[in-house]
Amino acid sequence: MIEDALSKPKPIAQDPSDGTLLALLAAAFYIVFTLLPGSSTLMVSWPWVFLWQVGLTLPILWLLWQLWHRPVERLGNGLDWVAGLAIAALVISTLAAGFPAQARWYGWAAVGAIAAVYALGGWLRYPQRLYALLRFQGYIALAFILLSLGLWLTQIYRPELARLAELQRYGVDQSFSFALTSLRNWQPIGHQNYVAGYLVLVLPLLAALTWVERGWRRWLWLAGLGLGILNLYTTSSRGGWLALMLTGLLAVGISLLYSRLPRSIALPLGSTVLGLLVLGLVANPRLRAVLSSLSQGNFAGGELSYRVVTNTVGWRMGLSQPFAGMGPGSVPLVYQQYRPHWAGRDAELQFQLHSTPAQLWGEFGLWGVVVPLALGLALVLLTVRWMRRGAQETPAGLPPVLVWGLLAGLFAFGLMGLTDYQLDIPAIAGAITLYLAVLARSFNPVSTAEDGAASPRRHRWLAGAGLGLTLAMTLWLVPAHRAWGTASSGFSALTDEPADFDRFANQVTQAHELAPWEPYYPYQLGYHLGEFALQSSDNPTLRQTLLTDAIAWFQTGNQIVPYQEFGQSNLGWLQIENGQPAEAQASFTKAIALVPAKRGVFFGLGVACLQTGNFNCATEALTLEILRHPALLTSSLWQIPPFVTLYPAVLDRLEERYSELIAEADDPEFEQFLRQARGSLRWWRGDLEAAAEDWPAEDELRQGLLALAAGETVDASSWPETPAKYAVLAWQTPDQRQELLQRAWVTQTEDLDDLSQALPPPQVVDQLTASMANANNFTDWLRTAPSWQPRSERLGFGVLSRHIDGPNPSDFFPRVENIPVVQFFEPLFPSPIFAPALDNALEPYRARLRSQ
Repeated sequence: MIEDALSKPKPIAQDPSDGTLLALLAAAFYIVFTLLPGSSTLMVSWPWVFLWQVGLTLPILWLLWQLWHRPVERLGNGLDWVAGLAIAALVISTLAAGFPAQARWYGWAAVGAIAAVYALGGWLRYPQRLYALLRFQGYIALAFILLSLGLWLTQIYRPELARLAELQRYGVDQSFSFALTSLRNWQPIGHQNYVAGYLVLVLPLLAALTWVERGWRRWLWLAGLGLGILNLYTTSSRGGWLALMLTGLLAVGISLLYSRLPRSIALPLGSTVLGLLVLGLVANPRLRAVLSSLSQGNFAGGELSYRVVTNTVGWRMGLSQPFAGMGPGSVPLVYQQYRPHWAGRDAELQFQLHSTPAQLWGEFGLWGVVVPLALGLALVLLTVRWMRRGAQETPAGLPPVLVWGLLAGLFAFGLMGLTDYQLDIPAIAGAITLYLAVLARSFNPVSTAEDGAASPRRHRWLAGAGLGLTLAMTLWLVPAHRAWGTASSGFSALTDEPADFDRFANQVTQAHELAPWEPYYPYQLGYHLGEFALQSSDNPTLRQTLLTDAIAWFQTGNQIVPYQEFGQSNLGWLQIENGQPAEAQASFTKAIALVPAKRGVFFGLGVACLQTGNFNCATEALTLEILRHPALLTSSLWQIPPFVTLYPAVLDRLEERYSELIAEADDPEFEQFLRQARGSLRWWRGDLEAAAEDWPAEDELRQGLLALAAGETVDASSWPETPAKYAVLAWQTPDQRQELLQRAWVTQTEDLDDLSQALPPPQVVDQLTASMANANNFTDWLRTAPSWQPRSERLGFGVLSRHIDGPNPSDFFPRVENIPVVQFFEPLFPSPIFAPALDNALEPYRARLRSQ
């Protein structure tokens, strides 16, 4: 081990051809975007979007600087062929892309990453720099781990303990749980899987540095390794933990074959490390749950189902354009076009496909398969050749343990890449770039004695051509960045006191003129103008002008990207407001084709059909809305015109459809689901005898509601801890109604991380208490209970649109919900997120209605 220890780097004479200043600037940007809290989302906001693109341009300029002074240093061992294939893939896919501007934007970023590998390879001309660079990466990893744990403790863990303590005041005893996404450690990158991806890359390097270093540095790397494993645990990333465990298992096997330690030491040491990883797997309930689900073939609900959906989308994208794919950056633009109808409400829109193979296949076609396979094959062949030579030294003199650490990091990240896509994260892309450059130069060192032998004419010509291409791309990017900055200023006008709506509209319009290929600007204009129009009912002239402009902007956004349900459905609602029901019907039909299970799309179609006088279309559309979102059945909307006259027909059609679906169901679980849904319909209509036929006799809640409807008293104290239990107890215990309704509110089947949502609003509790006092019986209370009108906010709209400067819009869909039904009795009217059997059964009815 002594001969493997890193020696103190010898001083190296400065060579102007190295471009040290550009290297330092690139390193500074890498550090900033590795340690910047929330970097993965900030990079799609102004001015951070400009800064990261500057950071990606620096490696290109750095490489061109080297190329001006000397020929480019080859990577060797087949890696240059891989780089050539990657460049060809980018060019071909970009030229064939359906959205060429977005393809150029993302393609240029990929060129910057490839340039960084060669620029680093050119800078690593001296073996001492290999050591220095790996130590540099190790120190960044240590800073990352400390920052991540510190931010998680102060901004996530402690506030959660305070929230749980507040809930205990209402009698709710909950514990800290990683089942809540917001409690997993997403600091500092912005998502727990990104943090885990970075950690599985750097932890093997820290382990290798611990092995080869001596003195205080060994203890430093060992402490960083331990904290890093703890950090990985706080992410609760199943993919990260499994990837690291499998990598550890492989590392134990390799160490037994090639370690200079006796097997009597290597085997217990490796087994101990692997045992700790297995212990972490067993200790995390999320990891145990996913293994249990996979062993049973259960993909319903949660993160497994949405990965099934996103991988299906990627597969369909690639099949539609197998040679070139849909183009770089196309996923959020075409996602809903290729999303299967059986996906239901799961993974409605994504900006990445949560699988590197699916992402590359969908965006690059066959090239997205060939390039990563070629890279993997080159690294495998390089490793096999090295192992055949004993794997005890490298041509550049880098200790073998460090080489194994780099290979292990890439292997672990490759495993995790099967379940996530993270190549667009600067911290992760930068680490991979550094690893590849060090590996390439370790096995293909540069002979500095030959630098001056070559004629400068050819490589200077190439440097000039590269500089011209860089200048051309920079000139193309300038309007896009001007648009981004202008729009950011316009969005800030909405938060002024008072809001400067004219400045907002003018500046975001200018942004659209500068970057007419971006749908984000017209969608934001359409939403905000439409919102302002609906609030201007006291000024009919202004209202009409704003409404007309809002419709025009939504149409512009839909022309840029026709595959966005948000644009189609909200255009439909504005057209209804504008007295254009026929046009609205067409818009809702397009929205339904994209996301048929989206709340409100069939309701909107029903309203449009109702206004055109097509009552059969309206009845069928409203029926299909309720079949997927049964709580609408209980809305007070049905008590006002024009819905009140249509309600009986809708109820009859629902009964008919449920009976048809039950007769055709071939899955006992699905049949039971349908019978329970039909039983809820019958119970709501007052047909208790028919409801009893559908509801299971062993179901305490449903049988209790039947008893309450018959005027009996039920013993709900023994029921499971659910909101329904305390709502029923509140009805039967008038002197404790307020306290029990508060308890019902905070007793949620799924924990809420937002304290404001988890705690009961006093005004709403007072209304529920008063409505109970005025009701004749329990069923009468539910039918006359208070309602509210929440807006369907498009959470994540900015992130999914790759712009976060503007506020998230809300749908114009007029939701009116029965408060106790949606808060306390949701199990009676479930709308499952992922239910392929249900959506497959409904698809023939949906397709028939769309074709009318």
